[in-house]
Parts: sequence; structure tokens; C-alpha cells
Amino acid sequence: FGAQLNCDIPIYCSGPILEKIQLARLFNDSKTFVDMPTKKPLEEVLEAGSKLPQNASISILQDFVNSYFSKEGQELIQTEILNFNQSPSFLEKIKQPIIREFAKQVHNYWPNLTRKVDQSFMCSGCVSSFIPVNRSFVIPGGRFREIYYWDSYFVIEGLLVSELYEIAKNMIENFLDLIEIYGFVPNGSRIYYLNRSQPPLLTQMVKIYYEATNDILLLRKAFPTLLKEYDFWYKNNTISVHKNDKTFYLSHYDVYNIYPRPESYLEDYTTVELDSFNSTVKQGLYSDIATAAESGWDFSSRWARNPHIKPPTNSSSNNYEILRTLNTRAVIPIELNSILYMNEITLSEFAKQVDDWKTVKETVKRLKKSAEERLEGMIKLLWDDNTGTFRDYNLTSNTQSKIFSLATYFPFWAQSLPEEMLTDSKNNIKSFSIVSTLLSEYKGCPPVTLINSSLQWDFPNSWPPLTYAIIKGLLNSYHGYYSNSQNKEDPKFLNLALETSQRYVSSVMCAWYSTGGSIPGLLTKLQGTTDVGHMFEKYSALETGLPGNGGEYQVQDGFGWTNGVLLWIMSKFGDKLEVPE
Repeated sequence: FGAQLNCDIPIYCSGPILEKIQLARLFNDSKTFVDMPTKKPLEEVLEAGSKLPQNASISILQDFVNSYFSKEGQELIQTEILNFNQSPSFLEKIKQPIIREFAKQVHNYWPNLTRKVDQSFMCSGCVSSFIPVNRSFVIPGGRFREIYYWDSYFVIEGLLVSELYEIAKNMIENFLDLIEIYGFVPNGSRIYYLNRSQPPLLTQMVKIYYEATNDILLLRKAFPTLLKEYDFWYKNNTISVHKNDKTFYLSHYDVYNIYPRPESYLEDYTTVELDSFNSTVKQGLYSDIATAAESGWDFSSRWARNPHIKPPTNSSSNNYEILRTLNTRAVIPIELNSILYMNEITLSEFAKQVDDWKTVKETVKRLKKSAEERLEGMIKLLWDDNTGTFRDYNLTSNTQSKIFSLATYFPFWAQSLPEEMLTDSKNNIKSFSIVSTLLSEYKGCPPVTLINSSLQWDFPNSWPPLTYAIIKGLLNSYHGYYSNSQNKEDPKFLNLALETSQRYVSSVMCAWYSTGGSIPGLLTKLQGTTDVGHMFEKYSALETGLPGNGGEYQVQDGFGWTNGVLLWIMSKFGDKLEVPE
């Protein structure tokens, strides 16, 4: 990726206007300003901005913003979902009435998160940071008021359970359009995200959509574009690792960047500029910050040279000292290689369905060869036989990371353990015994790591997509990857999947109830609450029903992937889930 690739509106990407506004702290959230459309043509805004004094006061800057910019996110409006079924069939399988009605409320919340583009209010020559898409879509919620890449996989899992096939297809086709324009899917649909992507889950979105609908026309349309995205990742993110006289080919996140991220400008500026780094180190750190954002795990001790730096007791929620040791580009991550392995296998299967064998023979051969090479690298470099876990690989030290994270369960979701490792269930049992331990030690879902750094992708936070990866891995282990595996139908995996699912439902439901959620006739509103119940983006592992914390913004509610994972769990275990105490 190039620095600020394709970002041709300087007020939203870099330059003196952006710097003046963001460093003045006019808004509590840096993202607010760069999500504000202009009220006047771009040239007029730039001219007025060029006349701002070098040391403009807060009031002058505020007047400038008020005169030339509209409210943030105004170009997106809520829209209805056509043919919305208020009682999809999965609800019938839920045994407990309270849980069934809670699931129904979550299902019926989808229209609140559905958006379409409406720029009719904008003048000729006015601009916005939003990248237009042609169809409606579901947003995460809160400050995340646009479409996001990896969030959307988990959203689509929920939409499919809700039988909202059209909006799921819309989201997939929006992403396909973006690949045709840019060659990849940006982090989100804002121009300031055009220098990075996110975990490449579009192929898996198409897979689960196709499994639910048998829409062969969409599959045929998507296949060449999915190949284009895969080739983009292979070309730009593959790295060779030499170990024990052998070369392995794996992938890492890698973003070149030389500025603060516009949506987190003040935070990045504080991290990089308020220290005595030279220009080379600054450029590297800006790149590692943006690369961590591409991972979706922004931020985590996984990416740090020194992961055990504790924040000062009088600090804000951001641990700037640990962020100054980010080394993200030098980490080969478990989950990225698991996802790309899945994509290589899935695309080779798609190829056989969309074209005749003679046409796709070479494509299938190439994909399978890449998958085999990737799998060999994952087992040789990422698998730790002593602990039964996968570990990130650090290119700086040329060793496995010592940090345990829930990314270790992505290979089980991807079904990427080779057959010889599945001759019995010992590897899976050893790996998932850690989940049992975490569930016994904490009242919430398993924490993302065991390092309490104050970063949001660290202890004590638990995240819906990672809980999903655990459960998917357990279900895959229960059913067995291969027909001759001796661990086929092993109830230990199914029971742990149910226990993890129950813990997730309890955390989400209790947080919703404690923030004012209620069900007429079944669950009375908690006394003293004035809200109507919140679904948070992350939760605490320490207690049931507490939202997560830490990071560079306040915990958000809505929330797309939380709702999607919840409904997916309901569809799998609805007849076994119990009402939390």
C-alpha cells in the first residue's frame, strides 16, 4: 500500500487544515471532523483554510468548521429493509421464552443499523470523505457510521440467520464493486481508509451466503473479483521466511504510511511526535500504527516489541509508551494466514462450480499449491507443540511470540490442521483446554490475551469475532475435519462450544438488561435505568454483563458483529441455551 493511496481530498487525509483542526481538540473524537461533509465547494473551503492564522485560536477554528462543514455522517441515512420478516424461522427453535424474545428484539434491530447513501443535500463542488456505494448496507454502530470490511462477515452471519438475504447480498456486491475500483477492499468506506484493508473475509462472506441461498449467479459474478482480491494480498503481503535451511511463504499485514491516521490524528500525533524519534523511526512507527489498524486488532500487545509496558497510573486510556514500541509489520499473524488458507481452499472449490475444468485447472492448481505452502509454514513456524497452540511469528527475533492470544483458534475455524495431526483428538483437546481454563477463571467470555496493557485488544476484553472463532473451531473439531479422524463426533468439543456460547449469550444479555433492556410480560425493566438496552462492541471477561474498555475511543454500542454472532449462536444452540441468572 502507498501512503494515502487514492486520497485526493487533502482536508480528509493530510495537510495544514486537517492538522490545525485535529491538534486543536475541537472534538472529543478525532473521527468526527473527517466524517463531516463540506457545506461549500472544496476550492472555497481550501482557500478559506489557507487564510487561517498559523496559531489560530479555538474560537476561530470552530467558526471555520461551523461555516464550511456539515454534521458528521450526514450523507448516510437510515433506510428500511424491504420484505423484512419479523419472525424468522430460527426463533422457533429457541426453547426459553425470554431468550426467544430477546433474540427477536435483536433481530428486529437490523433496520436501525441499515444505511444508504444520500448526498442530495450537498452543493455542487461540495465533498465528503465517504466512498459512495450503490446499495444499502449494515453498519457496526456508534462512531462506526459507515461500512467496515471484517465486521461485515459477522454481520452477514446474523443477517443470514435473520433470513435477510437481499441486504447480505447488497453488502457483498458493494465490496465487489470496491475491489473493481481499487483492487482491494478498504478498511471502511471512507477515503482516509484507502491506504489499508482489513482481514480479507469477503471470500468467506460469499461462501456462507452461497451455502444459505444457492445463488450460483452471485457466485459466478463474484469469483473473478475474489481472485483479484486474493492476488492483491498474495502480491503485496507475502513474505519469505528462512528457517532451518528451508524457505516458507506466509503473509503479514503491511501498510506504508507517513502521517497520523486522519480518524485518529491527535492520538497518532501524540504517540509519534511527542517523543525524540528521528524521521526514519517516525515514518516506521506511523506505518506500524496503520498496519495494526489493518489487522483489525488496533491495538494489542501482539504487535509490540515490549508488550509488558504498563501505562502510568495517571495516564489516559491510551498507553502511548507501549504504542511507541509497535512492530506490527514484523509479525506474521496466525489469523491472517488462517483466513488466506481458507480463501485458497474455498476459491479452488468455487472454481470447479463456476467454470469447466479445462478453464480453471491451472487456477485450482495454483491455489492448492499456495495453500499447501502456507499450511507447511503455519505448522513449522506458528504451531507450538508444547502448549498445543498457534503463536505469531516475530521476524525481528526470528522466533515464535510468547504471547498467547485467541487468534490461536483461527486455524481450527479454517480447518487447517493437517490430517496427520488429527489422528486422534489430543492436539485439539490440548488447544481447547485453555478455553475451559479461561471460562473457569473468569465470569465473562475468554479474554483476547492475558496481558493487561490497557489496549483494547488485550486483557480483560473479550470480543465477539474471537468468541465466534472459538466456537467455529470447536464445532469443526466436533464434526471432524476428515472422515477418518478419530475425534469425529467427540462430545467434549460440542459441550465446550455450548458452554462458550452460553457465556456469550449471558454476557450480551446481562449487559443489555443492565442498561435498560426489557421484555413486556417476561422481563421487567431494571429499576433506575432510563435507557432501552445496549449491545456493545466488546465485553469484559471479568464479570458477566460488563462492557469492555480501553483504547483510543469510548466503548461503542449498536452493534453489528455483536448482534450477528449472537443470532448465529441462537441458531446453533437455541434449544439448549438457558436464561442467565
